[in-house]
Amino acid sequence: MYIRLPEADTRPVVLLGCAVAFSLLGDMTIYVILPVHHVALGFSPIQVGILLSANRWVRLVTNHVARHVLERRRASHVLALALCAGACSTLVYAAAPPFWLFLAARMVWGLCWSFIRHIGVMTSISVGRQQHAAAVLGLYTGVVQLGFIAGTLAGAVLFDAFNYSFTFLLVALVSLVGVAFDYAGFRLVPRAVSLFSANPDRTTHGTDRWMLLRSFIATCVSTGLIISTLGFALRSRFGESVTIGPFLIGITTLNGILIAAHYSVNSAGSPPVGVVIDRIGRRTAEIIGFSSGCAALIAVAAFGGFALLLPAVALFFVATVACKLSLFSQAGVAGSGHFAQLATAADLGAAAGPLIGWLAIERVGSAEAVFVIGAALYGIAALTALARPISGPR
Repeated sequence: MYIRLPEADTRPVVLLGCAVAFSLLGDMTIYVILPVHHVALGFSPIQVGILLSANRWVRLVTNHVARHVLERRRASHVLALALCAGACSTLVYAAAPPFWLFLAARMVWGLCWSFIRHIGVMTSISVGRQQHAAAVLGLYTGVVQLGFIAGTLAGAVLFDAFNYSFTFLLVALVSLVGVAFDYAGFRLVPRAVSLFSANPDRTTHGTDRWMLLRSFIATCVSTGLIISTLGFALRSRFGESVTIGPFLIGITTLNGILIAAHYSVNSAGSPPVGVVIDRIGRRTAEIIGFSSGCAALIAVAAFGGFALLLPAVALFFVATVACKLSLFSQAGVAGSGHFAQLATAADLGAAAGPLIGWLAIERVGSAEAVFVIGAALYGIAALTALARPISGPR
């Protein structure tokens, strides 16, 4: 996956995207296995929500720690350390530890991801500069999504074919390959590129607050509500397995396939969507994205058939790509401090999402409540994007 842009060498962006992709293998395997098999591991639904969100809660603090550290330390070495520590947290999962040790490992991963994400996004935007920020970030995001795809598919298939411990042990070892891509990528970053500088001459405080709200909603609904509860929704609607043509597919594998399809759409769609955003403007992209996502979730909640589920969920995922690229590219262009603030708002949403979703399931007993909540939040985000002033950065 490679795109040519004037004045932007995207090779380091692709290599760093590969490093980040490898780091995600363990985290994505958790999202495939834990929602479906939490009872066998001895966890209640609310404990699942806590474990799936703990890495995000800790990032409310560690995002700003990462920003300050990266202003003083060499990014390539910090990234290598974060990649290794992330692999160690996956090794802890392999032991099927008790809840509190599992929780500690999830928090360590959250710390690692603060550094990994900040380095990857800010390096990409710095290479692309303002005029190509969304396009280059879209390319980077597309490469990173390959890690989500590999993690969900490999985790599901390995679990069904072997066992829990072997799956996480193998995933932890493979994720260390990312260190090689880290150093290869940074060797190609131009010396003149300033990676973690702040640029205070950007949007107003009022606009920033609405941006933070939309960033919260985008991740709360997509990564938090939908992804963390998709396995439960599938199991509730279709049972332990589903027949598709001549094939009988286990619900864990199906969950992995659908989540991987989500990231496949993101991987293929992010580069062209980023180019379009640079042309039509970020405000327009957000209005279209949040409105389309709202409509898709309403359709999923109202119609439970498998035939409608797939295109509606696909539309929601594409819409979310546009929303996130618009928000993150604008914050990244504004500077490292602005990106840290927006990333923290996104993490707050991603942390709250699983708790909201699993609490709704525990109280209502139906996955439809999750889709209704998500549609309402996306509707609110669409209205705030529509009311956003056109003046200033688009």
